[in-house]
Amino acid sequence: MPIQALAKAMAANGPGHAFGVPGSGQSLDLIHALEGHGVSFHSVHHEGAAAIMAGTVGRLSGKAGMAIAIKGPGLANMVGGMAACTYENLPMLAVTEAYGAEVPLAKAHKRLDQGALTAAISKGRRYLAAKGPGYDALSGWAGAEAPGPVFLELAGSVDKADAVPELEILADQGDVLGLIERAARPLIIAGTLALRLDLSPDLNRMQIPVFSTAAAKGAVHEALPHAAGVYTGVGQELSPEADLIQRADLIVGIGLRPGEVLGAGPFKCDAVNLDPINAPGHDGFAFAGVLRDPAPAMAALAQKAWGVEECAQAVGRLRQHLLRPGNFLPAHAFAAIAQAFPSGVRVVIDTGYFCTIGEHIWQAPKGERCLSSGSGRYMGIGLPQAIAAAIHDPSVPTVLAVGDGGIAPFFAEARLAQRLTLPLAVLQMSDGGYGSVRTRAIADGLTQAPMLEPGASWRGAFDGIGFATSEAGGADALATALADWRPNDGPLFALLPMESEPYQEMIRGVR
Repeated sequence: MPIQALAKAMAANGPGHAFGVPGSGQSLDLIHALEGHGVSFHSVHHEGAAAIMAGTVGRLSGKAGMAIAIKGPGLANMVGGMAACTYENLPMLAVTEAYGAEVPLAKAHKRLDQGALTAAISKGRRYLAAKGPGYDALSGWAGAEAPGPVFLELAGSVDKADAVPELEILADQGDVLGLIERAARPLIIAGTLALRLDLSPDLNRMQIPVFSTAAAKGAVHEALPHAAGVYTGVGQELSPEADLIQRADLIVGIGLRPGEVLGAGPFKCDAVNLDPINAPGHDGFAFAGVLRDPAPAMAALAQKAWGVEECAQAVGRLRQHLLRPGNFLPAHAFAAIAQAFPSGVRVVIDTGYFCTIGEHIWQAPKGERCLSSGSGRYMGIGLPQAIAAAIHDPSVPTVLAVGDGGIAPFFAEARLAQRLTLPLAVLQMSDGGYGSVRTRAIADGLTQAPMLEPGASWRGAFDGIGFATSEAGGADALATALADWRPNDGPLFALLPMESEPYQEMIRGVR
């Protein structure tokens, strides 16, 4: 049977975990089959969280995760999480029950045009069929450039489904190697493609400045002197990009795509890209050339040397600015996290002003140790990402940095962390409102009421579901809370109150 074959193949070649909200039809048959073949199914409270969790284990394992739901409303709930996976290039299979193409429209219970609903946020749609793509082919499709969700429908007995499309092989454009060979001051901006191609060892050995996009943090070990931090395209005078980009005579992107930066535009010098695809809008960078195979370019860049000292100075100036004494702010919290886990920690960063600081101050040693919504800026993604990461790899503690708005969307999923005794710490960085949205309201004299949540502590809620909880109003108190936490004993929640006005000012000159 196709369902048994799907489950068997995922057990053999998948990440070992599936997530979802089961129904009483074929979704339940699939869950039963998965568990029978040794795949752990995790019941969640919202299908959108299931999609995010599946995509997260897909990124960390390199094998598409699976999210399962019923047709109609179940899929409708899942769409938001699928969109997050599309933004972040997370490979996953969204599997739902469905009506077959031949079922008459008069059978309308929970009926939706599921193909139309998912068209904008999936790579494509297939039925599970006796003669059609199974897990291996669908997972390969989800993981091919650019990675994202693939939608699979369970529609009863279906005889045949189309094969998955093949990746088009594009021709090189321009004299990329010649431009690199002639450059005296080349600089690299690595996108998430660098993580998928496992280029970190090469990037770590470079003797030229290496940036990453926010979504690709850890592509280069960020504590190295040539690691320039995050490139956003909108960095202000305190950011390393404002200094180093001006010094370069060639920008070399690795999968540098508009979706991974906040501002895409031509550079002051020539720019080239190492990328197997032409991402939508890539021409906005005005690349002088595109090389499909990065290997010869990486070899040529390894022969270059410049800017390491300037890079270290630029990063040092920013860190000194953000970590200056005074009010307890996110930079001090991230520093306390680094000090508390010298043997390693995975940091997950939700979105908001604390995320702006985290992207610049947190020094990720490798890509799998830092997760975020670096492309989509999807508020609320952090909690399901962190839970899924801790499920996939509980060997290191996972710390989630989240603001006042990021806990509510998927709070119920925290019960899974408590039930599984996951090594997860949730740190609520609270300025009493939605800081990054409030900035514009303050500047333009608009209403601030929708962005203010004075006393918005989630401590009672986390305490109620069995987390150990605390409140830390300074770096020393946070260090104590983290030192007292025993990750193997289960999850922790800590409220980190921060003054509103300094919180508003902390990114000035950075972004």
